[in-house]
Amino acid sequence: MTKHLIACSAAVLLFTLSQGQVKTVDKAIVKMKTEVQFPENAGGAGPGGGPGGEGGERIVMIGGPGGMESSVTAYYRGDFSKIESQSDFGNNMVIIDHTQKKTTTLIEAMGRKTGYFSTEEDNEAMRARMDSARKQRRDSLEKAGIPVSQPRKPEIEYIEESKKIAGYTCKKALVKTRDQRGETNVTTVWYCPDFKIAQSFGSGSGGGGPMGRGMMMMGMNGLDQIEGYPMEISMERSNGMKMHTVVTSVKLDASIEDKVFEIPKGYDIKPLKEMQNGDGRVMIRMGGN
Repeated sequence: MTKHLIACSAAVLLFTLSQGQVKTVDKAIVKMKTEVQFPENAGGAGPGGGPGGEGGERIVMIGGPGGMESSVTAYYRGDFSKIESQSDFGNNMVIIDHTQKKTTTLIEAMGRKTGYFSTEEDNEAMRARMDSARKQRRDSLEKAGIPVSQPRKPEIEYIEESKKIAGYTCKKALVKTRDQRGETNVTTVWYCPDFKIAQSFGSGSGGGGPMGRGMMMMGMNGLDQIEGYPMEISMERSNGMKMHTVVTSVKLDASIEDKVFEIPKGYDIKPLKEMQNGDGRVMIRMGGN
């Protein structure tokens, strides 16, 4: 059976937003399109020297070896959030109950419907595992005489440029981060300063759920500092990873029915722990031999 590493890293535009003087809404429907170009070593060594992202996390994704395009719809309402991603390779769905701090990830691909759910305790364990992996990697490099850069708080540079996106006037910002090799990564963000979403898309601190982790895995820390709602994101990393996401429509104060956040039937859903292998990566079998 072929093993496919699945997650929603490619469809990320949702994060904890800053508390600036902008309108806060707790009901919204946001539609967007995302294009991702995967690095040649996707699933292997990442830009931080480890498997996956700049912190060494494994990037898990659905798509071909070259890249993928997806259409995404995000729903926010009070204590619930949901994101649906559709592409030629399959459909993903993430539903978060912020009150219960429970995230359910569903994948429909290659004729199968499967998924897993995680709790805040699972997220804390994953964060601890990532921190431990980073420390071990730093210690190993230092013993080998290889200098290792210490983490640095992301820098935000606001640019005096503007353009219209989905009917909103947006401003430009550059998010600058530095990986363990000392290389500076720059992400271009066009954001709308008129509103923000009250509820973060992810349980726990730092956008905790799989969406927040997906952003961090691609070296996109610091987006939560942007003074408004990000409407377009462009990034390119030295390992060949490229991503472009743009919002196509926004409906604020939207009326969203309860059934939108219900877990659909027909999925084989298991606890996250049962889907992880020894190093904490999620392993999902899809399809045949």
